[in-house]
Amino acid sequence: MLQPFEPFKQIYLERLRSLKKRWLVSQSYHRAYNLLDAQHKIGLLLTDYDTRGGANIHVNAVKNDKYAAVLDLENEAHRNKLTEMLRDDSNYTLYWSVVKSAAALKKRVDLKYKEHMRRYVASHTRWRIGGSDALYPNIEVAFGELFIVLKYAGQVLRVKFEEIENA
Repeated sequence: MLQPFEPFKQIYLERLRSLKKRWLVSQSYHRAYNLLDAQHKIGLLLTDYDTRGGANIHVNAVKNDKYAAVLDLENEAHRNKLTEMLRDDSNYTLYWSVVKSAAALKKRVDLKYKEHMRRYVASHTRWRIGGSDALYPNIEVAFGELFIVLKYAGQVLRVKFEEIENA
């Protein structure tokens, strides 16, 4: 399973505050699950926002997630909780919805999931893509979810990456 996001580190708390990215939205993150991890830590994904409104829209989109919350980095209790969750002995593994290298991620998706994309397109669209035609995906992140955007013959298809991965 592809895990594209950066592990969240303590140093990011002050950096986000200095960049006026005051708001974080937390949500469950199943791509963080590691079968080899004896502790079976809970994976959480954090997404930063500079406005409370943007954070509220995101948290409303994932409101059925028991780990969905808006965290205020200007609130000392929230910072302390995040610091506690970042400790090695905590029950959590935190990720930030930031990709270190978009180009490297795109290359990895292009190489590893090319046939998955073809299978998905063949079974879910009427596109008739020839064997010599290439699909060039764009990658987007929305509300902590990875999406693949495919374009072919003037048509656009936006699909959750999970659906491509399982095709």
